[in-house]
Amino acid sequence: MKKIFIVGCLFLFSCKKDAEPGAPIPIEVDYVLPQGNASTEANAKIQQLYDNYGSYFLYVFTQKDFEWTQATSTGNSKIDSVVLGNPAYVGDMLSFLDDIWLKFLPESFKKSSGVPYRVLMADTIKQRRSGTGWPPGMEFLYFDYKVVGKSITFAGMNSSLRTLTPAQKLAKKNLLTGVIWNYYINSKILDVPASFYNVSNYTVAAPALPLNAANPANVDAYRQKGFLPNGYNAVSGVPTEWHNGTFSWTTARTNDINSFIFNLTQRTDAQLQSYLTYPLIKQKYDILVNHFKTKYNIDIRAIGNATY
Repeated sequence: MKKIFIVGCLFLFSCKKDAEPGAPIPIEVDYVLPQGNASTEANAKIQQLYDNYGSYFLYVFTQKDFEWTQATSTGNSKIDSVVLGNPAYVGDMLSFLDDIWLKFLPESFKKSSGVPYRVLMADTIKQRRSGTGWPPGMEFLYFDYKVVGKSITFAGMNSSLRTLTPAQKLAKKNLLTGVIWNYYINSKILDVPASFYNVSNYTVAAPALPLNAANPANVDAYRQKGFLPNGYNAVSGVPTEWHNGTFSWTTARTNDINSFIFNLTQRTDAQLQSYLTYPLIKQKYDILVNHFKTKYNIDIRAIGNATY
C-alpha cells in the first residue's frame, strides 16, 4: 500500500506540473511613441529611428530618465539637472544630430549598438555651482551633453539651432563627436586593434618635458615616438599635449588612443599633414583608419574632414 501511495502522489504531482500555463504576461514598452506635440514629420522620424535601431529619441522625459543607469553609485553632491526643450525644435535637433553624427555611420553599425538605447534631446543641462553668493545668471554651470549608462543627453534643442554659423556647427560637431566616440571606445562598442599599441613603446621612460614651441627638440622626440597632441588652444591653435606632467606615464596607452581618436575625428587632412611625416604616427594612423573601415565600415576620416 505504501508503494501505491507514493506512486499516486508522484502521479498527482506530475499532473500538476504538466498543467497548462496561464495567459502570457504582456511586456510593456519603456516609452510610448509619439511622445508629444512635435511636428508630425519629427514624430514620424523618431518612430522610424526606433523601428530601425531600437533606440528612443526622446524630448519628453523626467529627471529620473536623465539620471538613469544600471550601475549603483555612492551619490554625487553635484547633481546635474535638465530643462526640456521646446517641441517646435525637435525636427531641427534631429536634423542636427543626423548631420554631425548619424550620417557618418553605416546602417549595420547603427542597427547593432551604434545608437544608444536612449538619446535625450534637451534645451539645457545645468549644475548648480558650489557655495553661495553667485550673481543672478551665474548660479549654474552649463553643459552640452551628459553620458549615463546607455544613454546620451544632448543639450541645445532651442532656437539657437536655426542660427548656427558654419563655424559654430563645426565646433559643436567636434565637441559632440569626441563624446560619442569616447562612449563607443569606453563601452567597447568599437574596439582598438592590438597592433596599434604595439607601435609605440610605453614601458620606456617618458619623453622629456616641457613640450612646447620653446623646446622643439623635445616636441620632435615626442612625435618620433608616435604621439599626437590631445587638443589645441581655441584662440592660438597651439597644440596641447597629454604628456605634460599632469598625466601619469602609466596611463600612456589610454591617453595615446584618446589623442588619436580626437585627431582622426576632429582634424582635417590638411591639419594632420605635418604629423604624418613621422613614421610611427603614420603607422598608427593607418592602422586605425583601416581597422574602422574594414571591421565596421566607418570612414573615420570623413568625420574629421567634415565641413559645414
